[in-house]
Parts: sequence; structure tokens; C-alpha cells
Amino acid sequence: MKQLKNVIPVNSTESNKQIVLQAYASLKADNVEGYFNAMADDITLTYFGNHLFTGTYHGKKDILDNYVPVLLNRLAGPIRITVTNVIAEGDQVFVEAEGESKTQDGLDYNNKYGIILRLKDGKITQVREYMDTELVKTIFG
Repeated sequence: MKQLKNVIPVNSTESNKQIVLQAYASLKADNVEGYFNAMADDITLTYFGNHLFTGTYHGKKDILDNYVPVLLNRLAGPIRITVTNVIAEGDQVFVEAEGESKTQDGLDYNNKYGIILRLKDGKITQVREYMDTELVKTIFG
């Protein structure tokens, strides 16, 4: 039997890391669809802190119906994410990142993030995100 070289098994630490890096590369390239395609339909997205977005969104539909419109109502476009550090082990990937965006009235919204992601079967199933909550309050109220 011929063995394939350079094939990364699904659900491996390395494949999970690459899926996450590609998802954030999609956002940086304004490819929001590519970002959402990396997610499982039943994903949970939790924002910590005390601000407008604090809480957990359940599933892509909830995110698209209740989070994205509020975000884009204030911002001029999607947040372009640059990953500055990534650590992966098993089904979890930790990302440090910097976001860059502008509000519709020209203010900078450049936040820093600590994001923990969990993957299963090649899809992101859970996101837990920490950020500069004071900046979120300043920009979003």
C-alpha cells in the first residue's frame, strides 16, 4: 500500500491549527464567508467581559442574526484579524490576535484578542473570546 506524504489527519493538533489560521486569514482578506465556512452549524461563540456583546451566541444563525448586524451597524466593514501567536494542543487552539477596523464615522477600532477555539471533525465548534472591553464600550456603547 502506498503511503501519502504530508497528509495531516483531520482532528490532529496540526490540522486544527491550520483550520483556525485559515479562518482568520479569510477574515483578514475580507472573506467573511470563508471564516463562517470553518464553523460548525451549531457553534457556540462566547464573549467575556461587561459590554454590548457579552454572552453566548448559539449556532451560526444566532451569530448572523444577532451579532453580525450589530457589529456592522457601527463598523465600516469586517474586522481584519492578524494572528500574532498560536498555540495548539489536541482539539483546542489558542490565538492571540490584533484586529483592525474603522467605524462608519472614521474612528479606529483596533482591538487585541485572546481566543480559545475548540474543533471537531475539521470544524470550529466553540469560540471563547477575551478582548479590550473598555475599547468595545467606547466604540459600541
